[in-house]
Amino acid sequence: MNSTRKKLALFVGQADEEYQSRFISGFLKKALAANYDVCIFSMYLKYQDTPEREQGESNIFSLMNPEKFDGAIILKDSIQTEGAAEKLENRLKETFDKPIVVIEKESDLFPSICTDGYSAVFELITHLIEAHGCRDIAFVSGKKWHKHSKERLKAYRDAMQNAGLNVSEDRIFYGDFWYRSGEVYAEKLLADTPLPDAVACANDQMAIGLCKIFAEHGIRVPEDIAVIGYDSTYEGRTSPCSLTSSLIPAYEFGEYAFGFLMDRMNDKTPDSFKLKPQMLLGESCGCHNESMPQYQIKRSEWGTDISEEGYDSVFNNMNENLITQSSLTEYLSTVYSYAYQLKGISEFHLCIDSKWQKIGLGVSVPHNGYRDMIHAIRYNSDHKNNMAGLEEKFSAAEMLPDLEFERSSPAAYFFTPVYFENECFGYAAVRYEDPCNSYDDIYRRWAGAVCRGFEILKRNITLKHMQDQLDRLRNNKFAVYSYAYGSLDEKEKKEYDLVAKILDENLLDYHFQPIVNTTDGRIYGYEALMRSKTVPYVSPLSIIKFATMQERLGDVERATFLNVLRTIKEKSESLGKVKIFINSIPGVRINNDDLPVLKDYLDNNSTEIVVELTEEAELSDTDLSRLQNFYSQYNISFAVDDYGTGYSNVSNLLRYMPDYVKIDRSLLSGIQDQPKKQHFVSEIIDFCHDNNIMALAEGVETSEELRTVIHLGADLIQGFYTARPSADIIPQIDEKLRNEIKQYHQEHIDGSSKKVYSAGKTNRISLTKLVKNGYTDIVVGKEEMVYKDISIIGTPEMKTNVHLRVEAGYNGSITLEDVVFTNIKKRPCIEIGANSNVTIVLCGTNHLLDSGIQVHESSKLVTEGDGTLNIDLNAPEYYGIGNALDARHGELVFEQDGAIRINCRGQKGVCIGSGLGGTIRINRGEYNFKSCTETCVGIGAVTGETKPEINMCLIEADFTGETGLLIGSLENNACVSVSKSTVHFYGKSNTMCVVGSLNGNKATVSTDSFGAVFNVMSDNATIFGALNGDSDIDFSDSSLKLEGTGKRSLIFGGYDGDTSLKIFNSDINAVVRSAIGKDTYAPEESIHIVNGRIKILVNDKEIKHNIVFNYK
Repeated sequence: MNSTRKKLALFVGQADEEYQSRFISGFLKKALAANYDVCIFSMYLKYQDTPEREQGESNIFSLMNPEKFDGAIILKDSIQTEGAAEKLENRLKETFDKPIVVIEKESDLFPSICTDGYSAVFELITHLIEAHGCRDIAFVSGKKWHKHSKERLKAYRDAMQNAGLNVSEDRIFYGDFWYRSGEVYAEKLLADTPLPDAVACANDQMAIGLCKIFAEHGIRVPEDIAVIGYDSTYEGRTSPCSLTSSLIPAYEFGEYAFGFLMDRMNDKTPDSFKLKPQMLLGESCGCHNESMPQYQIKRSEWGTDISEEGYDSVFNNMNENLITQSSLTEYLSTVYSYAYQLKGISEFHLCIDSKWQKIGLGVSVPHNGYRDMIHAIRYNSDHKNNMAGLEEKFSAAEMLPDLEFERSSPAAYFFTPVYFENECFGYAAVRYEDPCNSYDDIYRRWAGAVCRGFEILKRNITLKHMQDQLDRLRNNKFAVYSYAYGSLDEKEKKEYDLVAKILDENLLDYHFQPIVNTTDGRIYGYEALMRSKTVPYVSPLSIIKFATMQERLGDVERATFLNVLRTIKEKSESLGKVKIFINSIPGVRINNDDLPVLKDYLDNNSTEIVVELTEEAELSDTDLSRLQNFYSQYNISFAVDDYGTGYSNVSNLLRYMPDYVKIDRSLLSGIQDQPKKQHFVSEIIDFCHDNNIMALAEGVETSEELRTVIHLGADLIQGFYTARPSADIIPQIDEKLRNEIKQYHQEHIDGSSKKVYSAGKTNRISLTKLVKNGYTDIVVGKEEMVYKDISIIGTPEMKTNVHLRVEAGYNGSITLEDVVFTNIKKRPCIEIGANSNVTIVLCGTNHLLDSGIQVHESSKLVTEGDGTLNIDLNAPEYYGIGNALDARHGELVFEQDGAIRINCRGQKGVCIGSGLGGTIRINRGEYNFKSCTETCVGIGAVTGETKPEINMCLIEADFTGETGLLIGSLENNACVSVSKSTVHFYGKSNTMCVVGSLNGNKATVSTDSFGAVFNVMSDNATIFGALNGDSDIDFSDSSLKLEGTGKRSLIFGGYDGDTSLKIFNSDINAVVRSAIGKDTYAPEESIHIVNGRIKILVNDKEIKHNIVFNYK
């Protein structure tokens, strides 16, 4: 629903500076109380030092959509970027027809209001004269043309004149309200003698600069000279000698400005602002802090930057982690993971220009307003509806989609630019929990880090793109050259002539590089690599280059085939039946006259030949068909070479349908540290295997690359790491390398490819960073861990293949915030070792995919927090939180306020519990179970006894299958206690019990303040008790709405055994439709109903039970 609340806009420079911050707080107090939303558009700094930064910062003002606002405030004096305030005023004059008020500076277009600086400066000068006897007083003014400068200078002159003192123009200095002005004037005074009795400055910053130079030259303040400031900043009040100054009533002026704007909106005449600045007596004039606020060093909170890894913590690695990202999604996830450092915020949003979705070479967005945006990050401190990604798009005319959401109370949003130099990345928006707070310097510095990181990401991706282009050029064995002979230098001309000789005299030789099998390291084949026999040596690339210029690539192709085939024949005994891979030049065909010669070799050696083609060959369908027929005639296999160098696509592979695909080196370089490369290569390998193609990883140069490609499923390996090309045929590779390959292959078979992160180096773990670095396991509880209690921070909906293991004996807390863990090789997503006491705190939305949380029977798990835990189970035998069907689980205590949702697919299992049972205490929270399995238990045990205690919670469940039980034990005794809880259940199966036991000897069910809505469709079922045993059922202060449908459906107790039913002060409404026509087999003497109401219909006929009313 769109919000109909009115909105005000406020434009400011450097909103975290003291005056602006206090003004904004006062303004917001009044505006929010009057039910106005406020949008503050702020530059980070009042002015910038380059034109690019001026444009980048002031661009944020263009975001304001005039159609959405009812009034505006401009803090013009804080917007000191050249021309920015005037440009803003002109734009508003043209596009905005609602009231506008300018603050602390005159305007030719709109009414302006200012605080009174005259009376405060007059009072300060008079204090120097009367309290300290000063006669010779100098004055450091601001900019000569500035309104405040004129006003404060006049106050100085009038105060001096009022005391009968002369003003010498030599004692007046015009500065610019910045520290340096004070420093310059101090140097001037020191060069002239004598010093005045005192120096009055038009603001505190110039006074601080003045005192700094005095101190450096041994001039004491106030002993040697008195100094006063104006506007009383925190810096001035906490200086080594606290500055006597006047505190501008900015907060109160902000309140007044809101009233002034309202009067303008309602066509009223505003009252004038009457509150004057408050003089604060410090030490710099010679007083003793008589009216100076006292500051204490005590913190308001126990938490520290170090303990909470805040932005100013020495352990904050935000900058390093931002600049190491290699994709936009990774970058956004990293930014999201550090949003917690913005203390006191309620919301943070990052909106980026949609063009940056294709960040890289050629993408640039100038500072010219904002247009099509991506809502890249939404971070709410309550972790509800958080996200980080590129899916949500909107028009900048909306400014922020969340701004239009219906809210129970008004809000203030600060909008700041996200840019670097001349690149506009977008903007950020932040809202604080204290609605009257402005953002602080931490936010400004944090946002600056995000801006710089964005620029570095852009450069990294651009450099990577350029590097890939260079790699493709280097890796293309048959790049075409079109140089003219005349353009060659003398050295190249000699090589040109030498290549002609090589081709004329067939001076080509061939080295053979082994291609090995990834299962055992045996040599599968060799690639024949061209070399020259000449001195000086000519590289293969030079041969191709100059053969191209001489239009003799056909000679290279002919010589290669004939020479390699001749070598195969000569070395047939040492080669055996291995494959020989021969490179074919794209677009070059062997002359028909040579085919008889080739045929002679091919007739005897065809089973060993593999011809390599690159995709760049770009063969027509006719040429490809002719080539395939030729190869087929001689049983020649062929391979697609250099796959992944830029033109690779599935359609080409489907056209070629080769026997081999050689994955290019550019995809394999550093693959162990690059998940995106791993994903792409894995997809290629899977495609190959699905289509009976062998996948060959070419260019493997390190052990880590070797291990990774084997784990990804490559069939063959070629590269310098396994063996270099050699003129001699190598019968086998090094034995150590063969063993290494066997080990990696076994790891691939076993699924034991792990990279383990030992938690505890820091108390916050970025899941995004771990995934980027290829980690598969997080281990908590190692003896050497520094931090015992840790937080694992993910990005909403970012799937990972990470598993969490808690070591035996661990005692601590683990916070999960927006994490996604996945079952790997049938392991639980979270595994809690023996003798542990673990608290899992849930924040945001967390997902466990395909498996759940295993709790050893000797351990204890407590869940806390207000977040959500979603568990998707998919296995023949499964459990959500607990343990396997042949084991007991540890003590499970649920204390969270958020929801636990478990979705089950498989054959048999339990949502919360285990096969053999264990302690379960649910003390609060919300639970949702959905099962489409043959046999499912919601809470309890499958074969063991169980005694679950359930209090103060909501349970909703939907079971469909062969056999189902919501709470209790499937095959054994159960004792179930439920109090102050509500349960909704729908079940459809052949055999079912809702609360109790199916096949146990006894089920005890007791409830207190219990509400239930149950609907069961089952031929063999009871809702409460033991279906095939004794039942002891006791309801107190409960409200039950029950419906059972099925051939042998019951409400209370089972078919055999004794059933005892006690109902006190409860309201029960039940409907049964069955062939047996009963709600229970319990005899009337075993049914005791005291007070309350009970109505039971069986096959539309009401069943009467005796009710005793006793309200004593």
